[in-house]
Amino acid sequence: MEKVTFAPQVGLHGFRVVSSFDINLIACSDLSSEVFQLGLILYPPEFFNEKFLIKMRDCILKLHDNHPVKNWLKWVAKSRSPTPKEQKLKTFLHEILNSQFNLITDLKVKSKIIEALTDVPEKTLYEKLLKSYLYLMIGNVTHSDNILKGIINQPPLMNWIGYTTRNSIYHHVSQENIKQIFQKLARHPSDRKTFELLELYFDHYFNDSALLEDVSENETGDLKNLLGLKYIERMAPDLIHYLRLEKLSENTKMKRLRDTSHFPVRTQIYWIWPFMDIDPLISQNLVSELEELHIDEQLWFLYLMDNEKLADAYAKKSGKSFLPGKRHYLRELLKKNDFYMLSLFKLLEFGDIDKDLVNQTSQFLSHE
Repeated sequence: MEKVTFAPQVGLHGFRVVSSFDINLIACSDLSSEVFQLGLILYPPEFFNEKFLIKMRDCILKLHDNHPVKNWLKWVAKSRSPTPKEQKLKTFLHEILNSQFNLITDLKVKSKIIEALTDVPEKTLYEKLLKSYLYLMIGNVTHSDNILKGIINQPPLMNWIGYTTRNSIYHHVSQENIKQIFQKLARHPSDRKTFELLELYFDHYFNDSALLEDVSENETGDLKNLLGLKYIERMAPDLIHYLRLEKLSENTKMKRLRDTSHFPVRTQIYWIWPFMDIDPLISQNLVSELEELHIDEQLWFLYLMDNEKLADAYAKKSGKSFLPGKRHYLRELLKKNDFYMLSLFKLLEFGDIDKDLVNQTSQFLSHE
């Protein structure tokens, strides 16, 4: 049986876990393995081919009705048709999203956009980008930019939280038209510095290749040469500090980070430590901050412990191992949908895969 590998994917849909294997080599007997079952459930459905689906149809006939893979494949095959009201809304939004104009002046159409804006939630990044686009189309550039600033001023973790398959119609419309949204946000005649910062934010803190390709197609300026300007820093201070650090030599980086009056440790924990080589920075003095984080944000603490030197420093100073009890903590955190994928990935790294985890993941993804 081919080996299944699991990897995190961070994109506009939030943090998700995807698996990798050759679906053309799958055999019905593979479905007896819980690792393979979970690998199949976490495989991106958009990459399924006809040969695989025909083979799976024959395989699932032999499975019992409550088998997690069977339930999940039924959900994948089932598509809910939009209601007449939803279809009317989708048609209207598609027209606006594909408009050649930078500003809607027709009062009737503008009124419909404003009506839609009151209903668009801001839970997902797709919804936020749609809302920013719509504000731009009615001439409210400030409100459009403020939504983008809200994204880039959040620590990456906060924009990773919340993967779900239960998304609004606005999320789906935005997802279907994301290229047009990026194009409009990038090429609008107003000052595009906020969008350029959004591009850099995605480039440094997200790893979804499709997202990064869509964003890179709309690069509008050489903002990296302006990072030293105060007014740029005020737009997204933590992001700008990270981008400035990147350009420095390793010795200068560490010197700057040791100045905790300029770079508070808590800021470093969320914006810098997981994204740079911080080994020269690690000392026993950092452990007190880690102990506080262990209490306040155990999940992010576990992600930081991927750094072996940091984990060793914590264990030596505190006299504690960070692993005992963490599997139970992660299993409990699975009950909070917003943290499901972040918790699941850690359980997979720990090799903590069993029948219950497969069933839970199937139910989480298929709305059961």
